Amino acid sequence: MTLPVLMMPPEQIAKRHRLWMKEIAVFGPWEQIDRQDFSPAVRHSVWYPSADSTRPGPRVLIWDQYSSSMDLAWELLNRREIHTWDSVIVTEQTAGRGQFRRNWVSPVGNLYASWVWPELSGSNISNAYQENLLPLVAAYIVARGLELLGIDVQIKWPNDLLYKNRKIGGILIEQRDRKIIVGIGINMASVPSLQTAGTKIFMPATGLSAEGFDLSPLKVWSHLVESGLHCFRMLINQIHASEFILLINSRLAWRGKHVHILKNEEEICSAIIIGVAENGGLLIKRNTQTEVIQSGRILTVE
Repeated sequence: MTLPVLMMPPEQIAKRHRLWMKEIAVFGPWEQIDRQDFSPAVRHSVWYPSADSTRPGPRVLIWDQYSSSMDLAWELLNRREIHTWDSVIVTEQTAGRGQFRRNWVSPVGNLYASWVWPELSGSNISNAYQENLLPLVAAYIVARGLELLGIDVQIKWPNDLLYKNRKIGGILIEQRDRKIIVGIGINMASVPSLQTAGTKIFMPATGLSAEGFDLSPLKVWSHLVESGLHCFRMLINQIHASEFILLINSRLAWRGKHVHILKNEEEICSAIIIGVAENGGLLIKRNTQTEVIQSGRILTVE
């Protein structure tokens, strides 16, 4: 089980949003403990749920407003204050980032988490834990975890999550040396406004609250970590890379559909999605020719 750890006083987190007020009440009461092993800035106190302060398990460190959960996770990881499978949540991001260095609009009330994954060993290319498949592995693990909560999502290549053909979340992978952090954002209390690319509109978004789900950030994240660990071990120990591609294709949005794709941030083309290629690229059909694209964004469905 995960172990939530508040890096700020519980009352400060609770004031941020009604969903966080709910979390503080559900997971409390909280016990203040002086710790030296992880302490951003000059803080040396953390708050654990009173009954769970000695329970082992991946830690979920919760911070208030920060530039991004990814920035905080890298700071803690570089100081060796968090370890593999530990994660960080911030209540609000002032400089969140998405794919292609785009700004990620990050109001309080949504889920912004960054998760430390094992280093790539390069010793076994038969399983799904390969560099070119990382975004899809993360997307599959999160999609499967949300499904267990009754939220049936599809994967929009390469690493967005859709609910009823609307974007509900996104995933960002960052690697430094061999270290890997997976950033995950899920719309819960609010939904970003539409963006455009020339005359084409990016896929509209939605959120869990808007779709009638009564869930809160820490509850969702704790579930995703716990279910994700089981799923990761299955993918590594039981599933061949080729089988993983089949699993992804079964959850891939718009297979067989005509879509508009923005390639290289410039060219917009119309194509039919065939599926995911073995190298993790998107296999498409343009006119009578098939090709694999490695970088791009699906904008709209025709």
